[in-house]
Amino acid sequence: MRDKLFFPLAALLAAAMVLLAIQPGVGRLPTGAVAGDGMNYDRIVIEGPYLNKVIAGGDARAQLIREGGNYYLYIEAAADALSAAPELGPHFRLAADIETQFSGRKARVTVRARPADVRGAEDIEVNYSAGRVGESGWQVMPLQPGFSDVSFDYDVPLIQGEQGVDVLGIRPVVPDKSRALVIERIVLQRLP
Repeated sequence: MRDKLFFPLAALLAAAMVLLAIQPGVGRLPTGAVAGDGMNYDRIVIEGPYLNKVIAGGDARAQLIREGGNYYLYIEAAADALSAAPELGPHFRLAADIETQFSGRKARVTVRARPADVRGAEDIEVNYSAGRVGESGWQVMPLQPGFSDVSFDYDVPLIQGEQGVDVLGIRPVVPDKSRALVIERIVLQRLP
């Protein structure tokens, strides 16, 4: 084969192989633990497609929905279906870098949410768990008809021994049957 034909075909084949290699990742939603950017940990924002990092856990249903180009997280649970442990219900795992940066600091957790259109929850429960060293307990806050911010502050305990897995549990308060809520954004702030 002549060089004039061989090198263009080799380049074309290499480009096709690169495109085939990256194709499975195109358009995939992020999964796994929520991590920081490695530089600024004063404000961690979970929004848009990153809301897909939720772990449904237990008998809850967590689903990323897209409306008009915006992503929202829908969480639904039935009465008496969720455990008191935040990692056994809908939650976000917080990566080791966030655990280290928030250890021994005051954290503010802000959730922008609203009741779902059908069987909407009146209240939301949020729990920041630092694993074996402690947790905030379930903080119950009222929801408004439209999107609004609810927040609480928590003194994150110092890491003791090996790192564990910090989680942020979020779920609707379910007095009977089932209830649901819609989340637009979650912000974790490291306060001075």
